[in-house]
Amino acid sequence: MRHRSALIFSLVALVLVSGWLLFPRALPPDPRRSVIEPDPVRIGPESPREWTDADPRPIAGPRYEKTFTAAPNQTPRLLSICQEGVKRNWGVFLNDRKLGTLVPDETALEHLVEVPAGTLRAGENVLRLEPAKEPDDIVIGPIALIDATRSQWLGGGTVSVSVTDAADGRPLPCRLTVTRPDGTLVALDAAPENEVAVRTGVIYTRQGKAALSLPAGDYEIRAGRGFEWGLAEAKVRVSAGSSQDLALSLVREVDTSGWIAVDSHIHTLTHSGHGDATLRERVLTIAGEGIELAIATEHNHHADYAPAVAAAGLQGEIATAIGNEVTTKQGHFNAFPIAPGAPVVDHLETDWAKLLPAIRATPGVRVVTLNHPRDLHSGFVPLGEAEFDATTGIHRRAADFKVDAIEVITSGAMQSDIGLLYRDWFALLKQGHRISAVGSSDSHDVTRFLLGQGRTYVAAPDEDPSRIDLDRVWSGYEEGRVRVSLGLLADLRVDGKYGIGDRVANPGASLKVEAIVSGPSWTRADHIALYANGEMLREETIDDRGRAGEKARVTWEIPRPDKDTFLVVIATGPGPTASFWPIPRPYQPTSPVFTPRVIGSTNPVWIEVGENR
Repeated sequence: MRHRSALIFSLVALVLVSGWLLFPRALPPDPRRSVIEPDPVRIGPESPREWTDADPRPIAGPRYEKTFTAAPNQTPRLLSICQEGVKRNWGVFLNDRKLGTLVPDETALEHLVEVPAGTLRAGENVLRLEPAKEPDDIVIGPIALIDATRSQWLGGGTVSVSVTDAADGRPLPCRLTVTRPDGTLVALDAAPENEVAVRTGVIYTRQGKAALSLPAGDYEIRAGRGFEWGLAEAKVRVSAGSSQDLALSLVREVDTSGWIAVDSHIHTLTHSGHGDATLRERVLTIAGEGIELAIATEHNHHADYAPAVAAAGLQGEIATAIGNEVTTKQGHFNAFPIAPGAPVVDHLETDWAKLLPAIRATPGVRVVTLNHPRDLHSGFVPLGEAEFDATTGIHRRAADFKVDAIEVITSGAMQSDIGLLYRDWFALLKQGHRISAVGSSDSHDVTRFLLGQGRTYVAAPDEDPSRIDLDRVWSGYEEGRVRVSLGLLADLRVDGKYGIGDRVANPGASLKVEAIVSGPSWTRADHIALYANGEMLREETIDDRGRAGEKARVTWEIPRPDKDTFLVVIATGPGPTASFWPIPRPYQPTSPVFTPRVIGSTNPVWIEVGENR
């Protein structure tokens, strides 16, 4: 009996110890941290509301103000402010002294604001967050006062991370995302300084290595490399003075053989004068997101990223091309490639009959794109009602509308209706315009709008990114041999031998159409549709539970069209909401409701059945 009791006691003890190992006790509160606001608080206007969502918490007011007790500070301290949904500039004031602003980033993150010596007073102190004039629904809190400098607070412990390719063990340029267990991006430091680009909770690494300095706490670390790669994840506990190593490996999950990953709309603070990405940081983000061809499109400036790529030792990862976003009051146009030393187009010209030929005449230019065609700039919308009839596809400047492509996805300037620009594009195609659909990021920042989130895949050999056949790439844009990706990738085959950009002359009585949807394990596809001349012809629901690579393959048999027809496939799915790949809310929303979606689309396969063909 005694042996049985001992056995039971041992089993109970084992269960208790195992439970402690799996669910370790919470770390004790740091005595340097004094809570000002313990819980999240919604701040913003009651009317008009910027966003309508399912958050049940009431709006506390149009601004935040809190009185708290403290002692005078003889040395600098920190305010730790958790924020979410911030789009505008919010001032941070302590005792009517402006300390800085919140970070204009809608992702949930912790922002550290320095409190200079002498700012706090004995007894009552008042913290105020003052909004900009425009409506901005945000969430603030928890908020704490920290009795430490930034370097002291972030010097709690070190996690040395290395990320490699699971296939061959080589170090990988990548992006690390570090959050609290609730998904909030955390303040941190990272080294070596010349090898990383760092923002709150995000680190781009040149060769997959970074030493992270973090306050004591529990964290989740994720490594990724853009659309084509899976995620590697780990949970770590950092304690004061701790040091640990973390090895992660990434699996390439999406087969894009024969297709070049391109972001053709990229900016830097260095050359465009706004955003926050320096040229050094920009090339790290390009490599870290797995973009193979990066086209510099600074505002009214010919920039060459190649020297920065070489300085970073990334020549084997990235090809580059000189471009220019010709930014006018009558639309923004990307032009590429551009020959070194070519003159810059006069951006003050607003007459498309003069402007577009001048862009086209720039030495070297093969491709001209119309950027974010539904965005308002300087009172002008290129595909707005004053210029464009979306029903008929007739543009007021149709005779001068000589572009090779339009952006149907711009991840840094999303539309409330993700299908709007596709319908515009279809209408233009039906009017006889031969314009390719492309995707891009329009990123000006390191992390606010992820580079390469919206991207274009161009048909060309991709075995070696440092030796891309650029002539094939430009021809791909001109011939419509491109695919648009925002978290998914779609492909289209007709009769087993015709692909995107091809023409099917004199088809038989029926056509076999095959559509393929691909994506990484961290995106989902739930719908695929076949469009004929812009009208939905077939659709299917996709049951995707996180498959890596090919998510669906659908075959339809359709009758021979009675007129010339273009076929396009579009696949969609629910958008990731986690902080490692958030889809931004619309840049200029037309609705207070936004449901993020991923999308992958083809360009047309052309079916030619007309006479004399």
